[in-house]
Amino acid sequence: MNHTSNVMLITTYHTNNFFQISCAYPSVIQPGEELKISLNITAIKTCELKKVTWNLDGITNKTVKIDIANLGLNQDLLEGKSLDHELIFSTEVGKEGYGEINMTLDFSTVDGLEKAFSWDLWISIFKRVLANNKNALEDDLRKRLVNVVNARTRNGHIFMADHVRFFSEFLNVEVTAEIAVILTDELLLEEEGLPVNEEIFYAIVTGQTQFYGMEKLELIYEEYCNESDDNFDTDDAREVPLNPI
Repeated sequence: MNHTSNVMLITTYHTNNFFQISCAYPSVIQPGEELKISLNITAIKTCELKKVTWNLDGITNKTVKIDIANLGLNQDLLEGKSLDHELIFSTEVGKEGYGEINMTLDFSTVDGLEKAFSWDLWISIFKRVLANNKNALEDDLRKRLVNVVNARTRNGHIFMADHVRFFSEFLNVEVTAEIAVILTDELLLEEEGLPVNEEIFYAIVTGQTQFYGMEKLELIYEEYCNESDDNFDTDDAREVPLNPI
């Protein structure tokens, strides 16, 4: 895991019987910036790589786009050999969004059997803002928090593990030390063992583990919720059937 200012560069690994894919991408970008996804494909068994495709329907507000329909590969990859590619998507200035991109690699075995292998990656596209309201989190930032946490099970786990980093690295909200103390108190997250250490945090970010066995956290948005004493009750993590995070 690398950091560039507030941006976390995430690398996830996806493996089947034929290859391992490492997929590197930023946790958050600003509207108008390019989204760069770096792929490294290493063959476990010799196979023919056909193409990489993607589905952007999971991104809200149609924020992310690309001019090509797919990345054509059309080459054999021998056992133990690797291939690197970079995909560059564009985003529209002034248009925010978030969600998962579904990626698929089409390939065939040496026996000519056609196969497909898929994985997902999360991206947030938000304008960088400063949380500077000393009384309560601004209403639009509350909506941003609730929407992103509730959009994916893993996001709730990341938020619980280190809520200040979640604001910075997934919501693009800069939190000063003073505001961080206020948020910790307001969100009822001043507990022993929080935030988690770097190793555990990254394991949660990449889906290798969950936050202390929690299943799913859902936040509830209330308009003018600065008037409430229980704006976000993080102890009320609803038990639901858990899909892979």
